[in-house]
Amino acid sequence: MNDALDVKNRKSLQRQELRNRRKNLSSAYRKAGSQKICRRLKSLIRRNHQVAVYRAVGSEVDLSHWIETAQKRGMQVFEPYIHQNQRRLWFIPYGKTAHRHTIKKRIEDMSIALIPLIGIDLQGFRMGQGGGFYDTSLSYAKFRKPKTVGIGFACQMVENIETEAHDLPLDAFVCEDKVYVFAKPK
Repeated sequence: MNDALDVKNRKSLQRQELRNRRKNLSSAYRKAGSQKICRRLKSLIRRNHQVAVYRAVGSEVDLSHWIETAQKRGMQVFEPYIHQNQRRLWFIPYGKTAHRHTIKKRIEDMSIALIPLIGIDLQGFRMGQGGGFYDTSLSYAKFRKPKTVGIGFACQMVENIETEAHDLPLDAFVCEDKVYVFAKPK
């Protein structure tokens, strides 16, 4: 029991440190970094493919330029929707709030999932906000998992993220400096 508490405490401290790193970036750096990341992501745009994205909150990477380009080029763009009292995400057409109750898809319906993060390590393990929404959703995608791409700034990469048994590594991480592709665990 103490070991589980130690893991939670270490994760909490690491999450706070990584949040501060991102928050301490200047708004000009975040804007320029977001633009570089959007350029790096252009190779993922495929007509008629479905992609899960997110709306930037606070100091997260802003993907709005990439989303606009992807939509213009015929990609179907979806954003997360959280049903009350559920941890598994639904995805609805981006920007179409009128369709919240008619067009809903799961993460396994997506070709690619661009996933926000607080931190990521060299093996591809992601630290999110702590709600477990993406982890829960991806755990259901056993047979049809999308390509998972973490989105963040270079300062969010660390050598090691504190993980738990249910944590799964992402396929890639895109930051302003480069694209990291992670080896699949054996």
